[in-house]
Amino acid sequence: MKNQAQDAVASAATAVRDTVAHTVHTVRDHAPQDVLDRAGHLADRARGTAAHARHVAADHTSPQLRSQAAHAVGVARANRTPMLMAAAAAVLTAALLHRLLAGRR
Repeated sequence: MKNQAQDAVASAATAVRDTVAHTVHTVRDHAPQDVLDRAGHLADRARGTAAHARHVAADHTSPQLRSQAAHAVGVARANRTPMLMAAAAAVLTAALLHRLLAGRR
């Protein structure tokens, strides 16, 4: 069951990546150059604003709180795979229940 869930998650992730890549290529092929230039400029600006906000937050946050946040991030990263597997299992269960209940109507 665990291997089936892992395969389902990997398959879904691949499908999403393929869809996103196709969408990006389609947009780039059909969008005017000035729109792409403006989008690139806005993305650079957003990254700069996010970096500035990150620095301001780091300057105004106590070292104890930063340590706690770093610990929470580490725990989340360490448990990423089990959390993704649990989410995939929940989605598959919901889909199966929906299909079963829809078949009874």
